[in-house]
Formats: sequence, C-alpha cells, structure tokens
Amino acid sequence: MRRLLSSCLAVCFLLLGVAGTPGPAAWGEPPAAPRATTVEAASPAPPEDPTAVLDRGLDQERARNWASAIEVYREALERWPSRVEFSRRLRLCEIHFKLHRRYADTSFRQLLLPIPLAQATELYDEVLERIQTNYVDPVPLEPLVRHGLDNLEVALRDPVFLQTNAPTATPERVTWLRETLRQYRANLVIPDRTAAVRMALACGELARQSIGMVGSPVLLEFTCGACDALDDFTSYLTPDKLEDLYAMIDGNFVGLGIELKVDKAGLRLIGVIRGGPAWEAGLQPGDVIVQVGGLSIKGQTLDEAANRLQGGEGTTVDLVIRRRDGTLQNFRLARRHVDVESVTKAKIVDPSAGIGYLRLSGFQKTSPDELDQAIAALSRQNMSILVLDLRGNPGGLLNVAVEIAERFVDSGLIVSTRGRAQGQTQMLAANGRARWRMPLYILVDHDSASASEILAGALQDHQRATVVGTRTYGKGSVQSIFSLRSAPAGLKLTTAKFYSPRNRPYSEQGVQPDVPVQPRTAAKPADESAVLREEGNFGDPAQDAVLAAAIRLAMSRPRPSR
Repeated sequence: MRRLLSSCLAVCFLLLGVAGTPGPAAWGEPPAAPRATTVEAASPAPPEDPTAVLDRGLDQERARNWASAIEVYREALERWPSRVEFSRRLRLCEIHFKLHRRYADTSFRQLLLPIPLAQATELYDEVLERIQTNYVDPVPLEPLVRHGLDNLEVALRDPVFLQTNAPTATPERVTWLRETLRQYRANLVIPDRTAAVRMALACGELARQSIGMVGSPVLLEFTCGACDALDDFTSYLTPDKLEDLYAMIDGNFVGLGIELKVDKAGLRLIGVIRGGPAWEAGLQPGDVIVQVGGLSIKGQTLDEAANRLQGGEGTTVDLVIRRRDGTLQNFRLARRHVDVESVTKAKIVDPSAGIGYLRLSGFQKTSPDELDQAIAALSRQNMSILVLDLRGNPGGLLNVAVEIAERFVDSGLIVSTRGRAQGQTQMLAANGRARWRMPLYILVDHDSASASEILAGALQDHQRATVVGTRTYGKGSVQSIFSLRSAPAGLKLTTAKFYSPRNRPYSEQGVQPDVPVQPRTAAKPADESAVLREEGNFGDPAQDAVLAAAIRLAMSRPRPSR
C-alpha cells in the first residue's frame, strides 16, 4: 500500500547514503573514442597511471554506464585527490546517474512530471524554504540555483530526457539553449528566494520558446539540483522513494525479500531476508537474476531491473537464476508482505566461556524489542559476555540508537545534536533503567555508520564496551524526512550534527576502535564473491578474525558474573 503523507511530518533518520559531491561545473562531453588502426596495440598502461584510469572512466561514460564511471573516478580520487579532472568528471557522472534514476522511477514519470507549471513552481519554492529554515548550516541560494542550472544543462545532453520532454527539438536548438544556460550561470546573482524562483521560471520559458518543452521538467531539475548541492545525504524523494524509506523505517514492505546489486549478467543478490519469498525458495547471496518474466535484464541499471521485480501483494514473477555454481534455475515467486529483521544472527560462540554473539543490521522501529528477545534467549543459554556486531550496519533511526544504548547504560548523556531549526539541538540521556549489564564487546568496520556510531561511541565514552575492529565511516549528521505539501514527494534534509557524550564529533572522524583489528580480506577483493564469503563468515570465530580477537579479549579477563 502506498504511504504518502501530506502533512509536514519530520522523522529524524540517520542512514548512510550515496550522493553527489559539489564541485566545478566546467565539463565537456567525453572525447570520442580513438579510431581503430592497424598499428599493433601498445602495452597496457600501468595501473598507477592517472591517464589510463581517466581513459577507463571516459570509456564508461561513452557507454553511458554512469555507475561504473562513478566508481572509477571515486577510486581515482582516493589515489590522486588533487587531480581536478577526476572530481569534475565525477560530478558530471553523478548528475547523469541521478537523472537516469529519476527517469527510470515510475512514480516520478507518472506523478511528478505531469504536474502543471504552477504546482512545480510551488514545489521548488517549498523545497528552498525548507532548506533555508531547516538545513543544519546557513546556505546562500546562489549555489543551489547554480546547481539547478547544471542539472538542466546536463539533462539537455540526455536522450531519454529530450525524448520525454522535447521530442521534436533539433540538435542546433538544444545546443543554443545549453550555451544560453551557461551564460545565465556565469552572470548569476540570486539575492533571495523570489529571485531563485524567477530564474527557474525564466529558464523554463526559454526552454519552451527554443525547443518546445513545457516548464515543469525544468522546475523539477532545479528542485533536485538544489537538494543535490548541499551534502551527500540530502536528497529529493520521489513518491516511490519516500514510500520505500518509510517501509525501511517500519521494517516491513511488500516484495520478494532480496537486496540487489548490478552484475554484468543481471542483478546479484547481496542479501536474502529470512522468512521472505526468496529465502523460502532457497535463493542465496551470490545468486544472479538473469531474466525477469522471460526477458533478459543484462545491461539494465539497478532501477530499471528492480522496477520489473516490483508488483502488488499476491502477484507472481518468474525468474531465471544463475546459481553460484554456474547452473541456471527457474523460480516463480509470489510477492508478499516481508518483515525485515534487524537481528540477523544470535548464538553462543564459546559455550565454555559463556560468550554470546549478536549481529545487528539496522536501527528500525522493531530493533530494541528484537535485541531484548535475542539477548534474553542467549542469557537462558548461560551467556555471561556479549559480542555485539555492528559491522556493515549503515544506521537508521536516531531514537532507536538511544533506546538501545539505554539498555546498557544507567545514566548519562548518550548523544547530543546541534542544528539551527527548532527541536534540532538536543541532549539525549539514558533514563536510569539499564536492562543488560554483562561485559560488552562491539565489532565495527568502515561500513558501520550513523546510528551504529552513536551506539558504539556512547558505550565507548561511558567505558561500558570495548570497541574492536576498524575505524567507522564517520557520518555525523542527522537527516529529517519531510513530506511536501505541494506534491506527493518528500525531502530528506540534513538538519543537525551529532556528538558523543565526550563531545567528540563523528563527522569524517568516526569511532576509533579500542582494539584495532583488520579483517583477513583487508585489501579490496577482486570480485563480489570475496565480499560475500567474508560477510558470510561473520559470526564464525574460525573464519572471522575480528570476532576471534574479541573472544580472546573477553577470555583474557576474569570471568564476570551475570
């Protein structure tokens, strides 16, 4: 069932996301690929050569494979952070990627693109007002409008955008419009919100006169551009994305119960939710969906392929799956309600020492009760020491992180938040009713983010837990979810930053472990299967080096009483 809220509800939410990075806007199209010749090919450039890496990224751009190009440029910037060409190409590809995702989103095309110009204008104005009022830092409007111009200029290079919104436009008129937009950008002066809206409307009118495009798609690019200009975690939410976000917060949705990633052959399963249709059918991480409904999905984007998997409760979908051994199997799965469990593993890992292990994958509404039930069950098996695994946990709800911390801390500050808007500056403390008092070890890695960092950092500051593993992600901001009144959509906006009980900022610093331990596959694996094997070993002391280190620490101390 679609869940779209028309009120101005804001939900404090902390989740690791993927978004763009603001940067210079002087881009060009990727140069044409060199023509083939009969000359013998030169030896491949060494991997350390930035020119070879740039050529590889440009090849992905020419193929319009934006996600792969983004990956190439991000890795390049890690190695050569001062190379401006990589940051410029990265930003261009991120704009293309987000544009492609929007136009592959059925709810965007059906519910937002058709809105009249007056409604699109109201939507843009509302988003700017929300940003001015609620964003964590004061923001001048000029960069937001500039990013909107960039979005529109890039969109005018995209064949899907043009075919959808200006099918009769000639290349010459499109080129003229793009050049005119660059002139607008070079002379931009935006003193207030009225001027911002006026500029967007002027661009819409220019597009109408020059290529016959109605104004709403132009205003929508300005709206999305304003959101993308802020930070990596602020984003404009289409109706379906808003619904998905609320489903994630609630911990339930209608579907097949799978987590997906693009694979060369189709869609690779990176997670299978216990109790869901895919889990009951025996699908496993590492399996690859190669056909949906009798049609190949090879070469499709994640959103394009995933859209074909969606459907109403009770409907079925036929899949062809390439199993991890290379064989192909046919499956017919029925879509239904799936409850997402945040406690994915709970077991005794050392019976003689009474050491229990619990893996928490997220912070949703059901997580505190799930945690209590799992710990109670382990305690009935004579657990006296708990290892809580937060590796790979991207975060979730702020209040849930505080509630779980309260299970282990009697009193004192858990986290403080600081923002500009009313209600965003808070001091959240334990309520004096700690339920679980056993010695505690917390496992973290670079993918432990947000709410995971709040929990690990609070228990570390209170000396209530020993943190083991590698430094966490360093996402130190709170996002509030606003459903918008002017359109069936939402805004995920950074509204505050958060700090540990000892006033340590988490942003870009993360939580440093008390006991640093590198996993066995510390280097980047050659393929996805290595990642799946590593994560599959979580919870097995014989294969999980970080867990084994925590167990050794626990056993080196005097045996505690429960």
